[in-house]
Amino acid sequence: MRKATHFGALLIPLCYIVLPKPWAIGFMSLAMVVNIDFEIVRLLKLRPWQYFKWVVGGMIRPGGMIRPKEKNGNFTGAFYIILGGLATIIFFPRYIAFTAITFEILGDVASAMIGRRYGKHFIRRTKTIEGALGFLVVALLIILLVPKVPYTVGIIGAIVATIVESVSIHRDDNLTVPLISGLVMHLLVIMFPMLP
Repeated sequence: MRKATHFGALLIPLCYIVLPKPWAIGFMSLAMVVNIDFEIVRLLKLRPWQYFKWVVGGMIRPGGMIRPKEKNGNFTGAFYIILGGLATIIFFPRYIAFTAITFEILGDVASAMIGRRYGKHFIRRTKTIEGALGFLVVALLIILLVPKVPYTVGIIGAIVATIVESVSIHRDDNLTVPLISGLVMHLLVIMFPMLP
């Protein structure tokens, strides 16, 4: 259920495809303000939380979408997804940013689903080689769908994203994957413009 909500986060890269950069930054900044307000209300259990709690009640029960550490003073993964998306849109060109953000959103879902179902060889804590391979396969498929990113650049970006996701701490991969893979792809495009 929690990973299913990642599909809603596809609005982040899509907004950068359809909107001019300043509009996309404005949209993401607004989403960030709304998310921070929600997090503050949730963490401090302010009065509006009584209404939000009724709407998102299933998210906070055992097995729901909000993890125990997020109940006890930490922002949710949504905060890091929005922050990572906003920073990636600010720093990188349209198709590099779209690719890097989509790596994180869809790759994370694949990594979690395959890792939980088939994962036997642990890299660290909950991260498995099988989950990392699931992330990589999805990231490589994304490259096929984004022809404006040179294939060589995209493949290297997909490998970097997979490695970063495999070694990042749980909450921060939503931030580190798009920023680091986006940076690597952006530098490759600048330094080696003739790469196929």
